[in-house]
Amino acid sequence: MSRAYPQIGFGVHSLTVEVKGGESMALYGIYGRHEIKDCPLNCSESRKLVLELESKNEDPEICKNYKINKVIGRYHSGLEHTFLWIVDAEDPHLIQQKVIDSGMASFNEVKIVPLMTFDDVMAVSKKLEQG
Repeated sequence: MSRAYPQIGFGVHSLTVEVKGGESMALYGIYGRHEIKDCPLNCSESRKLVLELESKNEDPEICKNYKINKVIGRYHSGLEHTFLWIVDAEDPHLIQQKVIDSGMASFNEVKIVPLMTFDDVMAVSKKLEQG
């Protein structure tokens, strides 16, 4: 089980998750939504963009430029026109820049949020209760 350590500074709460081997990672969710008319299934311009981006989204060299260590998962809801991508990354501002540079922000509303697993919530809760 991973262990979570809350860190608070300058009013910003972040979470680093410790994994086996003493390494740590910071998980971020990239939430997005687009209008039906802009959906890659309905709009050829959006479709061309996502097809072009597919090879670049998980390219280790490109991800390295934005300090994205790993793409954990990519999930989409076609009927709701929403998506959630989960990444292990070092800097949410660089994730934002990647979304802009890639063109995904040109037809999607995007927000980037820190994530933790439910196990991590439980670990932090137990630690707080213990004093």
